[in-house]
Amino acid sequence: MRGTQRRWFSISFTLLCLALTAGLLQFVRDRLGDESTFTGWTLLSATAGLYLLTARKKMIRQRLGPVAGWLQMHMYMGVFASCVFLMHIGWPIRGIFETALASAFVFVAVSGILLGVISRTTPMRLAAIKQDFPYERIPQMQLAVATDAHEVALDSTAFDEGATLSEYYQRRLLPYFQTRRGFFYVMFPTGGKRRALLRELADLDRYLGEYGVGSRKHLAKMVQAKDDLDYHQALQKRLQLMFMAHVALTWALAILIGVHVVMVYRFQGFM
Repeated sequence: MRGTQRRWFSISFTLLCLALTAGLLQFVRDRLGDESTFTGWTLLSATAGLYLLTARKKMIRQRLGPVAGWLQMHMYMGVFASCVFLMHIGWPIRGIFETALASAFVFVAVSGILLGVISRTTPMRLAAIKQDFPYERIPQMQLAVATDAHEVALDSTAFDEGATLSEYYQRRLLPYFQTRRGFFYVMFPTGGKRRALLRELADLDRYLGEYGVGSRKHLAKMVQAKDDLDYHQALQKRLQLMFMAHVALTWALAILIGVHVVMVYRFQGFM
């Protein structure tokens, strides 16, 4: 089954399950049954199914289909669980624990959506970079670029107009090469800093001679190289952070669900 056909099959199957759940819920209502129990156990089953992806990733020796297929099933099951959650929850939400449980579910759902979007867009954005950088070697490569830029700036002091270039390096480029990008850049990486520095470097040509322009061009290449490394690192770091946040929220949600089930049945006198 091709990717497009598999996608449409998954969407159709998810919609069918939702329609079936809604029909059974109406059936329970018509017979004055316990709607919360029906939707609660349906939601619990769907939520438990979401943990199958984690179990599949730990199965290295036993092959039960590609992880990509399990990931797709995880995504559509998450959509199903979110819709059942809306059927199950009462409005307005009352109580601190109920608010915490509902908030945890919403956070897990939102982080899962964001993680799915980032997982699909990150490879395409990385492919736009001409060179592929091993993630674990990026800090070493950043240090090498910074060292090279520093040597170019020192060598520029050998010619008369080199003071202009070295002063600009000390004021603008040295912090750029020796400072890590902040958390905001990791979450929303852009090329704004790179373009600004390249424009400023190009404006220095009017004050530089032949050798100075050559050094300026070399520094411009170092600025681009540093930005490519930062961009590559930020995209992969963002993916890691989103995955860690989603997993942590998921296990927090599992604990809250367990407590919720115990509280409900104790309140009803079954425990």
